[in-house]
Amino acid sequence: MQPISDAMSLFTHQRAVRAFSDRPVDDVTLGQILQAALHAPSSQNGLPWRFIVVRDAAVKDPLSDLYEECYAQVYGENEPDRAEGREPWSKTPVLVAVCVPAPNGRTSMMTGASVYPACQNAMLAARALGLGSVLTTLWRLKKDPIYALLEVPEGWEIAAILALGWPDRAYGPNRRPPLEQFVMHNRWDPALQ
Repeated sequence: MQPISDAMSLFTHQRAVRAFSDRPVDDVTLGQILQAALHAPSSQNGLPWRFIVVRDAAVKDPLSDLYEECYAQVYGENEPDRAEGREPWSKTPVLVAVCVPAPNGRTSMMTGASVYPACQNAMLAARALGLGSVLTTLWRLKKDPIYALLEVPEGWEIAAILALGWPDRAYGPNRRPPLEQFVMHNRWDPALQ
C-alpha cells in the first residue's frame, strides 16, 4: 500500500489487514508507529499503556498456536477471515501487546477510553506509512497461557494485540454505507436499529 499523508484519505483507506508480506518492519518505522501511540490522549494525561513488541519466532510461534486455538473455538470450520487471506501470527512481522494497569485485577472503562485511542493512533500511523494492521481481542479466550508466555506481571492487563506488517497486496479504500444509516439526532431513532 502507498503511504498516505492526508488525514481524511487516511481514514477512508484504513482497513483491517490480516495478511502480510515477509518484508520486515524496521526499528525506525516501528518507532514512528509507537511514538504515534504514545501521543494519544489519555485521562489526566496518565499514559496508562506499555507495549510488548514481539518479533522473535520463539515467542510468536506459540502465540500463533494459541490464537489459532481461539479462532477454532469461536469459528470452527467457518473461518471468515481465511477468505481474506488471514495468516497465522507466526507469519506476522510484528505483534504489539498493548498493556494497561489493572489494580486489583480489574481494568476500568476509563482505562479503555485511554488505551484504545493509543491503539488507533498506532494503526493510523501504520497505515500512513504504508503498513497494514489489525486489532484483536479474540486471544482472551487463552488469556492465562498468553500472559504466561509474555510474562505479563500481576496488576497489568493486555487490552489488545495489534498485528503489524507490510500488506501482502495493495488494498483499496474501505467501503461503508452512507452515514445517514448510522446517525440519529436528539434521540434514538427506531428506524436505524
